[in-house]
Amino acid sequence: MLRLTPGTSMTFIDDQPVIVSRCRHALFELNQIAGYIGCRLEDGVSLPQLAQEVVERGFTPASAMLQTVLADWSQSGLVHATDRPPASDPILIQSVTLGGRSFSLRYHDQALVDHVAPLFAHLQAEWPDGPVDNVYHLWSTHSLCLFSRDPGHASVLQLNQAGTIVKARVIQDVIQDARWSLALHAGCVSRNGRMLLLTGHPGAGKTTLTSWLLKSDFAYHGDDIAMLDRDGRVQGLPFMPTVKSGAWPMMASRYPGRLQPRIHWRPDGRRVRYLGLPSPVDQGPLPVGWIVKLRRRKGARAQLTPQQPMAIIRHLLSEAASASGEVDRPALDALIGAVSGARSCELHYDDLDEAAALLGAFCGPA
Repeated sequence: MLRLTPGTSMTFIDDQPVIVSRCRHALFELNQIAGYIGCRLEDGVSLPQLAQEVVERGFTPASAMLQTVLADWSQSGLVHATDRPPASDPILIQSVTLGGRSFSLRYHDQALVDHVAPLFAHLQAEWPDGPVDNVYHLWSTHSLCLFSRDPGHASVLQLNQAGTIVKARVIQDVIQDARWSLALHAGCVSRNGRMLLLTGHPGAGKTTLTSWLLKSDFAYHGDDIAMLDRDGRVQGLPFMPTVKSGAWPMMASRYPGRLQPRIHWRPDGRRVRYLGLPSPVDQGPLPVGWIVKLRRRKGARAQLTPQQPMAIIRHLLSEAASASGEVDRPALDALIGAVSGARSCELHYDDLDEAAALLGAFCGPA
């Protein structure tokens, strides 16, 4: 059964159908057929019944359109499914450890195994002695992919987005863990027991340069999120590097056979593939040795410019996340301590080999 989520309702403004999300303080304008779908979801309706009603109103093919609409609304927090996972045994269970938490991913559909399980295969661990922190179920019904966390309602997914959405949900659960002060938006690699954080605005090349450094005697810890603990140490979330479409040829050439062939779609519409890692990754926290803010400019020679701690702290805070949504004093103190104890620079660059060589010298021999 599909329903609007609690705090979400339908209304009309001058005959314009509108979804009202009270928790998001937002209005979503709809066309007439979407307005009809919204009204039926307010009452609760099954997908087959809803598809039949949409066909009766002259909209075909209804099933593909509904899958897209329901998945988009579900990711916006407007719709969920009240269905429970199948009672039958899963066809695959993955036990995953990440950010100090344990996850059980339970698959009831082969297509979802094919799309999602490879993203977590390198993170699989032995079953924990105690209870699992979070249990996820993935299954399909009436051509809809569904995803639930613990005993909660299910989200509606499109198959080609399933991997990126499950990954995002796992990240949110790690961020909510009380052991972490902040989640920093940074790639992280290490050398000689100290972490190098690569940060910068979108498009600066964090993932590309982080991946490039794996052939320069750096150990991989993550390409996007670094968790800061209360002692100012950092632990990466070592998902496989996410490679956007523009970098596919370059990464395929540098790492032959390791760029996974399957294409995944992020909710923002970007197509990505994932770069396989050569070996298991260490997930222990490390002190921060270096922080480099990236600034990629066409034709720029690789050059490092020292940065004041205040500038780096300001940038990291602007993109940080936390369990409470705020930065409390202990978290701020941990960040100040981490940055103050590190060497901080801004890297202007274009050529990746030049940048990698310069960072290797900056961090000292392995």
